[in-house]
Amino acid sequence: MINKDFLKQILCEEKKLLTLKEVQNICVPKYDELSVTNLYPDLSQRQDFMKYFPDSMPKGRQPDRTYFFNVLNTIDE
Repeated sequence: MINKDFLKQILCEEKKLLTLKEVQNICVPKYDELSVTNLYPDLSQRQDFMKYFPDSMPKGRQPDRTYFFNVLNTIDE
């Protein structure tokens, strides 16, 4: 998930990272309805959610499933 562009945005305080103490881990069942592919387009419109993700992803790539749902659970239980 972390690349040089995302690190630059973090250091410029445009993006944020969560400390391990802040993260509320969750184990999400692997259903088609609960896939990153289905949820990411809707959640990418939320500014409070996207400040923890890079602005652009390589073509054909998506965020890590565990990271995605842990951030989502931390922000919006």
